[in-house]
Amino acid sequence: MKKIATYAFFAVEAVLFCTFVAMDIMEVPGSNYVKVAAMVLVCAFGFMAGKEKDNRIVTLALIFTVLADVCLEILREYFWGVPIFAIVQVCYATRFSFLSGKPLVGEILKRTVPAVILGGLVAYFLDPKIGITVFYAWCFGVNFVHGFELQILKPSKRHLIFCIGLTLFACCDCCVGITSLEPSFMTEQMIRNAAVATWIFYLPSQILILSTTDAFKTKKS
Repeated sequence: MKKIATYAFFAVEAVLFCTFVAMDIMEVPGSNYVKVAAMVLVCAFGFMAGKEKDNRIVTLALIFTVLADVCLEILREYFWGVPIFAIVQVCYATRFSFLSGKPLVGEILKRTVPAVILGGLVAYFLDPKIGITVFYAWCFGVNFVHGFELQILKPSKRHLIFCIGLTLFACCDCCVGITSLEPSFMTEQMIRNAAVATWIFYLPSQILILSTTDAFKTKKS
């Protein structure tokens, strides 16, 4: 039964993926709802990730991910969406603690303390929106580095896929950054291309991260 559900999951995700990409390329309104629907499906499948604490934290991260997507894609609430994405990164910091055996408090503090300081300074002296972005970027950057560190120290297929997922996630964030630039820095066509590419990177990244759990596992090894 789970095997059939897995095939159905990938089939539906492929249809949703092709749909919103085509809508974005042709500039058809409403692709944001298709994108969020695709992520809701990923999150729903996350509830089959398994009972181990490592898998459960990914399920929790996916729940917050969907909330952030709703804020950014549907409600257009940047000041809610980005901080929620920062919570997602704290969830992954917790996962790194489980996988590496490092103390949980230390893993969280090394992300949140510098992020609060840097983000707070930028928000105070420059702009709150940039400060929130800096807070998130620091948390994600540390996770990105630790993902590859984990693969080097404890190489495995699971860790490698997680690294690839984080890399695609980083590409998505870079595209988001490009779309926020003024046209004087980039041509309008480049900005439009970046907007289309954002979810081309993003949705596969979330599916890869989900695949590092037991969500698609059909039998015990």
